[in-house]
Amino acid sequence: MSPLPTITTLARSGALDRAWALFREGGYDAATADPAALAVKGRLLKDMALRSEGAARVDYLDRARAAYAAADTLDPQPYLLINVAALAQLAGDAEEAKRVARAVIARLDQPGWAETPYWLQATWAEAMLIVGDTAAASAGLALAISHDPDGWADHASTLRQFTRLIAAMGGDASWLDGHRPPRSLHYAGHLGVDSDDGASLRAQVDALLADQRIGFGFGALAAGSDIVIAESLIARGAELQVILPMRKDDFLDLSVRPYGDGWTQRFEACLAAAAHVNEVTQADGDYDPLATALAGDFAMGAALLNARKLESEAVQLLVIDEGDGPFGGGASTARDGEVWQRAGGAQHVIRFARNAPVPPSALQSEGRADRPLLALLHIGFDGVDRLSEGDFARFVDHGLSPWLAQVAALDNQPDFTQPMGSARLYGFASIASAAHFARRLHALDPPSGHPVRIAGHYGLVHIHAGNMLSPAISGLLAVAQSAMPGAICVTEHFALALSAHDRAAELEHIGEHDAPGGSTMRLFGLKTGV
Repeated sequence: MSPLPTITTLARSGALDRAWALFREGGYDAATADPAALAVKGRLLKDMALRSEGAARVDYLDRARAAYAAADTLDPQPYLLINVAALAQLAGDAEEAKRVARAVIARLDQPGWAETPYWLQATWAEAMLIVGDTAAASAGLALAISHDPDGWADHASTLRQFTRLIAAMGGDASWLDGHRPPRSLHYAGHLGVDSDDGASLRAQVDALLADQRIGFGFGALAAGSDIVIAESLIARGAELQVILPMRKDDFLDLSVRPYGDGWTQRFEACLAAAAHVNEVTQADGDYDPLATALAGDFAMGAALLNARKLESEAVQLLVIDEGDGPFGGGASTARDGEVWQRAGGAQHVIRFARNAPVPPSALQSEGRADRPLLALLHIGFDGVDRLSEGDFARFVDHGLSPWLAQVAALDNQPDFTQPMGSARLYGFASIASAAHFARRLHALDPPSGHPVRIAGHYGLVHIHAGNMLSPAISGLLAVAQSAMPGAICVTEHFALALSAHDRAAELEHIGEHDAPGGSTMRLFGLKTGV
């Protein structure tokens, strides 16, 4: 019997059908005296409504409302009752929504509720919105935020709910913009900045960050533009997330020290002030443009996903040189600019002529010809390892073989395929193609009733004798083993890179996985019902 938190996690990951199956298998669907089960039922039905249209949407909303109402009858709580009011509003029953919202307001006058001050005040503001008092709702939301000014994730959840309600009420949601968290910034730029003469660049950066209300920054920390932008972020109290393409010490030797001691000291100071430092590969020694591309994808995706999580916006700042073209002469900066531009989004460019030499590093190279940047998908089947030899043979004949025939007929195919026992490892040069392929696999009926486990990663891979080789593959296998059947579980590298290349992709952080070496890997669910 799967516990309710597991079912909720599946729903959050986008595996809603699997969550429903486990909910029913556990007998929760018939549990009329369990308020926790009824609340989860309401959550699942609401999720079904949000991916449906027309009469089916209204039916799911009504059933979700009934589930929350039943839970509230058993264990009266403000959060249960406000869900009843909100679902009535989303279903078009405005009068019932107002009636229940007034009951919520009356309930909140009673002391002793086991909720944080933020959620109690936000619940009051939501009730005021439903009864039609926008001014009170705005003031109430501002007061809620004052109770927990750094609770960005909670603020975002409230903003998403308010946005849905305002749309259902036919109102103008622009007033919510005043309550949104600060924007997230992806930044990049050239190295040709004199460490003693960057004041004019700093002034331009400071002005842009203030104008755009930047509160989070994501990028590397090379000498020149990167460090100037990072210092500006730190000075305004923004959260700095440093993303390096390789190990810190090797990055320092390649991209900071050759440009002067002044940059080295500033690099160390920025690193010490950063909220987090992420080395996206364990590459050492030689410069590899693909590792830099991976770091760029990671940083862009991190800015975008952070903004989406917080119901805010992401913008890009590039410092470019006097070279031709819209992004100057720097290949890495230009690539980031083109990726961001193709996907859409606000982009700001500061043209700052190089005023310091950029010495070529004796260690630089163009990377290895046998090491592309690939999106990897591991496809396995739940329970097959426990089959007897006879049952496994029947699985191969009547389950796996027909399923693989369906896979071969899909409209996009991997660039590399590698059998791994009954499982498969697929490699794609395009991460958007990998995500599309994963969704198509997820939509197929599982072979012989064995739910498919899909796990994804994005990184540098060696191609040797037609085989894909990488230290990351062992980590991907571990993720695949822990992935919930029926879901698409991807690593942070995959999730962030996909966000950079496909703004429509919906990803939800679903937990952590212990990676080799004692580190922790964040995992995301790639949603399919969109």
